[in-house]
Amino acid sequence: MTVKIPLTPEEETKLQAQAKVEGVSVDALLRRAVLQIIAAPETGGGQLSIEQWEKEFEEWLDGLPPLATLSDDAISRENIYTREDEWR
Repeated sequence: MTVKIPLTPEEETKLQAQAKVEGVSVDALLRRAVLQIIAAPETGGGQLSIEQWEKEFEEWLDGLPPLATLSDDAISRENIYTREDEWR
């Protein structure tokens, strides 16, 4: 099914920016939003089953931007604790 949604240029820009932030296409972003809307009545008054909660949590995690990883050297004891005691 194809649905046409008239958007203002500002709305379109914001939608494209959000998709870019999440690292997904605009189509994928809209599809996820539509699926959340149509799945909402199935939750039974706001209570999610464990399986549904896990599925939604995983989808939410997948939508987060990738995080930078720290090297072992960056979190070594020598780099975390400075020589502040020697400066006093």
